[in-house]
Amino acid sequence: MKIKTYVANNMQEALYKIKSDLGKDAIILQTKHIRKGGILGFFSRSMVEVVAANDLAVTQTPSKKAYTNTRIHETVPPIKPTGSIEFQDIKNDLGEVKDMIKNLYSNHLQKSLVSEWGFSPVFEMFYKKMMAMEINEELINSIFSKVSQALKPEELKDENVLFTTIKNELISQIGKIEPIHLSEDKNVIVAFIGPTGVGKTTTIAKLAAKFTLYHEKKVAMITADTFRVGAIEQLKTYGELLEIPVEVIYGNDDIKTALNRVKGYDLVLIDTMGSSPNNKMQIKKVKSLLDAVNPTDIYMVISATTKSRDIGDILNNYKELNFNKLIITKLDETRTYGTIMNAVKMTDSNLSYFTVGQNVPDDIEIASAEKLAGMILGENTYV
Repeated sequence: MKIKTYVANNMQEALYKIKSDLGKDAIILQTKHIRKGGILGFFSRSMVEVVAANDLAVTQTPSKKAYTNTRIHETVPPIKPTGSIEFQDIKNDLGEVKDMIKNLYSNHLQKSLVSEWGFSPVFEMFYKKMMAMEINEELINSIFSKVSQALKPEELKDENVLFTTIKNELISQIGKIEPIHLSEDKNVIVAFIGPTGVGKTTTIAKLAAKFTLYHEKKVAMITADTFRVGAIEQLKTYGELLEIPVEVIYGNDDIKTALNRVKGYDLVLIDTMGSSPNNKMQIKKVKSLLDAVNPTDIYMVISATTKSRDIGDILNNYKELNFNKLIITKLDETRTYGTIMNAVKMTDSNLSYFTVGQNVPDDIEIASAEKLAGMILGENTYV
């Protein structure tokens, strides 16, 4: 005899697993409801645990009427299992199975999380809102665990209190904002990396214009993006408009010469070649460039429109470049801001800037943890 325990979302799924594993003659021995997952008892899921067996030795009793046992597909004569399993227990379990199947399709199990566990509608609302923002589920659970511990039961039902507490926790999770900081005694060299199409070149032009026009600093630009058609011409056009130098690096032999030419400048912005995040060879070329330049900071540029499932791959493939700051572009082209939170937590990097359009130099701003937290909770939006 083979006895196994199955855990499933509902009885139908459990029966399918039993039939696939033990065959159509499998017999259900025991069933019960259990709860799994969740945080501090919040949002745990109702599941079914079923004990089933096959190859039970049976004896028929012709003098008694046939009855429907717990076999999956058919009505058979009465059976009596051998061993320590009591026949009456199996009959009792039959009634439980029937009741459970009815309950699984009842309105009771179709109720919301709030009705099921008694939590306030606003608590559920904020939880679902953050899920809709595509924030990593583990991070959401961590945030709500801290919020739940910080508030009294009655406060968990107060929308204003919940909003403020969740927003403050989001701000704490986002952490410190770090834009470009200039040095008094040496030039600051900042390199920008990221996939093709995220807006690195335009972002560099915006920063160059900001520091040149508004802060009156000496700024120079260097581009190593010699692969993308028109990339050099694009940056040189910006350089001419701003009246700042633009150096081009075609290979590592040009790095020293380019850096010497911009040695007296307050800020040097370096545009690297973009590539597919799966192009390991191209990423290694960028790493070779960065090792030779030894920049003050390395900024990873990510588009806010990047799909949540792709963010992890991109950041993981670029991690060998040792970036320490994040710039989020195209924030005006999405309403889903959870990927920004995910990027911050995955890389342990500081946010620096948001870009919200194509206009140079206006459509760039220093990132704000408070603004991002507000956008995640629906308080404001760029769209």
